[in-house]
Amino acid sequence: MNSISRSKITTGDNPCQALGGLLPLIKEALKLGCVIASYPPLHWVYIRRVNVPKAKIEKLAINEASIISNRVNSFIDYKERLSKKLVIIRSIKDAKKAKVIRQSDSSRYFPQGRKRIKAKIIKRMGGFYNCNGILATFTYDPKKISKLDAWASVGSDGRRILKEINRYRQRSGVTKARGIKTVEVQKQTGYPHLHIAFPKLKWLAPIGKVNELWGQAVNSVDITYRDNFSPCGYVCKYISKLDGWEDESMAELWLNGTRLYSMSRDYYLVPAETRTPEWEYFNSKIRSAFSMREIMTVFDDVDCDEDELKFSGFT
Repeated sequence: MNSISRSKITTGDNPCQALGGLLPLIKEALKLGCVIASYPPLHWVYIRRVNVPKAKIEKLAINEASIISNRVNSFIDYKERLSKKLVIIRSIKDAKKAKVIRQSDSSRYFPQGRKRIKAKIIKRMGGFYNCNGILATFTYDPKKISKLDAWASVGSDGRRILKEINRYRQRSGVTKARGIKTVEVQKQTGYPHLHIAFPKLKWLAPIGKVNELWGQAVNSVDITYRDNFSPCGYVCKYISKLDGWEDESMAELWLNGTRLYSMSRDYYLVPAETRTPEWEYFNSKIRSAFSMREIMTVFDDVDCDEDELKFSGFT
């Protein structure tokens, strides 16, 4: 064990007073797992390091694993509760008419919810296919950022990198670039990474500059030009990939409220329909909290999927 510091104690008339000035240092050394030895009559104090870096790393790894496990359990509990939740909506025109739907059908954490999200995107993008553009990928360096911190910041990092790229472009006299951002998980590491597509763009910025703005490893940014790709299919592809995500990654997406994708309204070629609402929420309860008989006492006409209701415990 190597000595990392050495302080000579001048005893003078009051050696206790001299030692008292070193007490804060000695206490801190003991917290770090050091061994303190004094060899009278020279009164030298040696602080010896006992493999502190390794101990700290192992402790951090254990803590992170415990945190991740708790987060995954919380997510699984949330999914379980959501899968059992039924929502009743009633007709605004006819108060005796209702529908019973499963709330999970609109959630990105369930297959049916992902299908609906993709259908909505395809409809709104109006078949926006076959154009050229830039595809950029931004990855994290595990040596510079922890997995939990990467997941916590991937949403804000996506907004930040777009803002900084456009600041550089404007200073260079180039028009602002608009992109479509999506998040994906790296199966090998469990870290998130960003994909950003820039439809109909032939040049983004120098790769070295973009890498500098991103602030991770020197090879953490990849930029390629494509003659032909589908922006609509690009977004839907990464939504489909959620089918293969582990619960750990899903939990981070959920707990951090990270958007799976985002895009400029410029890419919505079909405007949102402005129509008069036909339905309104009436109630929502966990399965088995009420029966179909109880619902029929409130409504004369109830529209529901019989198989789904049986699966949800309805009677």
